[in-house]
Amino acid sequence: MPKYAHHTFEGGGIAVWHITETADQLYAMLGTHLYDRQLEGIRNESRRAEWLAVRVLVAELLGTESVVAYHQTGRPYLSDGNCHISISHTKGYAALAYCYDAPIGIDIEQVSPRVSRVAHRFVTSEEAAYIDKCDERDRLLYQLLGWSAKEALYKFFDVAEGADFQKAFNILPYALETQGNFSVTVGFLSNAAILVNYQLFPDFVCTWVMGTQGILSGTDSFFLRRGMR
Repeated sequence: MPKYAHHTFEGGGIAVWHITETADQLYAMLGTHLYDRQLEGIRNESRRAEWLAVRVLVAELLGTESVVAYHQTGRPYLSDGNCHISISHTKGYAALAYCYDAPIGIDIEQVSPRVSRVAHRFVTSEEAAYIDKCDERDRLLYQLLGWSAKEALYKFFDVAEGADFQKAFNILPYALETQGNFSVTVGFLSNAAILVNYQLFPDFVCTWVMGTQGILSGTDSFFLRRGMR
């Protein structure tokens, strides 16, 4: 049986899969040839497994008729129009977020010090003012959450203005917890503040944002860690 955590909230849900299966095993679980042509272009074994795990999640949670397709911008959608989706993956994990009545964005990132080497590309001077005061561990987590949150927001808005993370998004100071949320000002929305939710795990961090009629809001809590050890 697949090992994934599934949290539902009003109008949607979030699931994260801890991938222990091979790509061949996941393909057998998928039980369809609809994706064969796309799979031909994915040679890397771990990448194939991550890609397939997302589609198995879609089939299990949203129905076997819900096929993942992509807009020209690269944003995923369901061909049957069943609901809004967002997907993400990192080493050993795949994530799916879905919402029936509003757009949603999700991102997961492996806990790794590599993010510090590119922090200058996405951390704003305002963010650096409080991040740089932290010890090494918390500084890394702030950077990971910052990168992940801006990826989730970019997916949510799906506009070119969001591509420059430093100009588009600025994360306001917040206290680092195991789970919670923080406010982000959006440059191309006249610095309107929106809410991003997050959860820390031993191997990865997860952020997500959802919106209804242009007003963004967060859920109070995330999922229980079932099968995530």
